[in-house]
Amino acid sequence: MTIWFSTNIPEMRAISTFNRVSTDIAEIQQRVTTGQRINSGRDDPGGLIVREGLRADIKGIHATQANMKQAEIMTDTAASGMTQLLELIRGSDVNNPSEGSLLGILNGSLGFTEKNAAAEDFITLFDSVLAATTYNNVDLLKGTTRTFQLGGAQTLAVTIGDLDAGAAALRLAVTAIADDATVTTAINAAVALQTTIAEELGTLGGSQQVIAMNQRLLDSRLTSVVAAEGRISNADIAVESSRMARAELLAQNAMSSIMYTRNFAAFSVSSLFR
Repeated sequence: MTIWFSTNIPEMRAISTFNRVSTDIAEIQQRVTTGQRINSGRDDPGGLIVREGLRADIKGIHATQANMKQAEIMTDTAASGMTQLLELIRGSDVNNPSEGSLLGILNGSLGFTEKNAAAEDFITLFDSVLAATTYNNVDLLKGTTRTFQLGGAQTLAVTIGDLDAGAAALRLAVTAIADDATVTTAINAAVALQTTIAEELGTLGGSQQVIAMNQRLLDSRLTSVVAAEGRISNADIAVESSRMARAELLAQNAMSSIMYTRNFAAFSVSSLFR
């Protein structure tokens, strides 16, 4: 009797299917676990390149946002100090200087000696505000320029004039108060300093507008880039779950086929010895 041996083709096909599906299941599990559609270059080479470019863009936007936040803090601090100085000179009412303000004192009914003493107290308060208005240990109201990155090659230079030097004439005028003429000189010096501070505050307001506009643009751009990166990177859990169910079913069918062909082969061989 002649015995023929042949390769078990159905089993080999089932094993190939099982191995392929097992690899698919492992990849699906990785995507579900990480939440990322692209976990290595082989998942999507072109998508990986685009994703990394978008992620670099996101980091750049975050860095620029941090710069804009620092610029916002600095300008807000300087604006607050300038506002305090204006209130010391004229009070909170622009058109009607309060009695406690410098102009209120100089235009009031106090005697020259009292006006001199009160005005010198004002100078003390004025100088304390100048000294307290700082950012990163830099005196903001004594003349400073800071440059902030807006993204790419664009920059914003914020310049604040030297209000300490601008107050020099007022200090001299205050210490010289002795009669109506010197009071008038002090009033003129106070008004001139008030005008200077108001102009600096207006210029600073322009810088604050630029900062706020750039912050809004950066927020909008970040939202768009993050959304684009998410569309490329993030795995669709619903789709992956469907793929997982299909892959598991194929794996079960392949394993059943393997077991069947092996059992059938064993039965065929044993039947030869009956």
